[in-house]
Amino acid sequence: MTPSRKKVEGARPKFIEWLVARGAQVLRPTNEWELVRFDCASGVAIVYGNSKGGTTFTGEALKAWEAFMGSGAWSAGARTKRVKLSPIVHTLLERDGDRCFYCFGHTSDADRSVEHLVPVAHGGPNHISNLVLAHRACNALAGHMSAMEKIRIREQRGAQ
Repeated sequence: MTPSRKKVEGARPKFIEWLVARGAQVLRPTNEWELVRFDCASGVAIVYGNSKGGTTFTGEALKAWEAFMGSGAWSAGARTKRVKLSPIVHTLLERDGDRCFYCFGHTSDADRSVEHLVPVAHGGPNHISNLVLAHRACNALAGHMSAMEKIRIREQRGAQ
């Protein structure tokens, strides 16, 4: 039986903390009915609440919730392919603002790209902790450089 909306809302902060500790990327809800939205190896999982106080779980959400409530084992796993980044871009904008990682200039929807600090080609994870926003031109300039080389570019441009 699925838990009530009230129970999920009461446990939400701890549940989110628990998800992050197990490798999930917690994403910003896209509407008022989403109580928790997160990304894991099998895709996006969502806990919805309804107006009657009930809940609906999609993807891995119910397995994760049951493991959380029962102190069981659960892991977000590693995703092996790139995903549509729209919800991730919104999360990055909330976390970091709209400034380019390299030149500190404001980005717009037209020239904004998501940059992997450790490139996927070098084994970097496709995880929110490895992602920043950058202008498309700045991102192209950095290419597949190492994380240290990318940080050096940022420091050099910031000093100018």
